[in-house]
Amino acid sequence: MIRGTTAQFRFNMPYMFEQLNWATVKFWQEGNNGTPMAPLPITKKLGQCASTDDPYELCVSLTSEETMRFSDKRKAKVQLRAHADGSTFASRETLITVYP
Repeated sequence: MIRGTTAQFRFNMPYMFEQLNWATVKFWQEGNNGTPMAPLPITKKLGQCASTDDPYELCVSLTSEETMRFSDKRKAKVQLRAHADGSTFASRETLITVYP
């Protein structure tokens, strides 16, 4: 992800997007809590996510303001947690390279 630009992230899921009861995508960076006006972590809920042409994929974006919260001195992390059809599932924590 490049600081100051819009960044889009996609997650493959075992359920179709339309089957989700809830979803949370969390973005954070070890040792960086942001500022009082621009805090970290950033959490996106299901209503802030979108489906794609693939029904088993979830797409979420960070705004340019949100990507500015991350330092380019270390990697950021992202993880999806969601619930569908009586099951809660999660992606593995994924490292994100942050570019200036």
